[in-house]
Amino acid sequence: MNRAAAAKWLKQALHDLEMAGRNVGIGGYDTAAFLAHQSVEKLLKALLAAQGRAVPRMHFIDELAGQLDLPPEVQVHIDGLTADYMLSRYPDVSDLVPYEQYDEALANEKVRAARSVFALLKERYAGLMPESRDD
Repeated sequence: MNRAAAAKWLKQALHDLEMAGRNVGIGGYDTAAFLAHQSVEKLLKALLAAQGRAVPRMHFIDELAGQLDLPPEVQVHIDGLTADYMLSRYPDVSDLVPYEQYDEALANEKVRAARSVFALLKERYAGLMPESRDD
């Protein structure tokens, strides 16, 4: 992987994070939780690509984070989002279907967790942002 691929992963990650917040506003709480997870997944994949590493075809953000040696204050937010890949999408994962699993408070918590991951890792991905390009 290279810088251009990492920048594409980051661009989509930032878009997913924005859409997660917007979905809370329209009552798409399960979708907000899913997109919060997806934004973090894509951010972690951007960081792996930026290091010149292969981007795994997986959705387990706890495992992706383990490959990046992230500090505990980041890991706690990732741990809180890990299950949302399945819970927010599949009706046979819990007793409730996904849209019944999430409410506004929980969706906001998931979006805040994702935003925290981005804030805590900003120094690691800042060089991938288009406005900070030096070439």
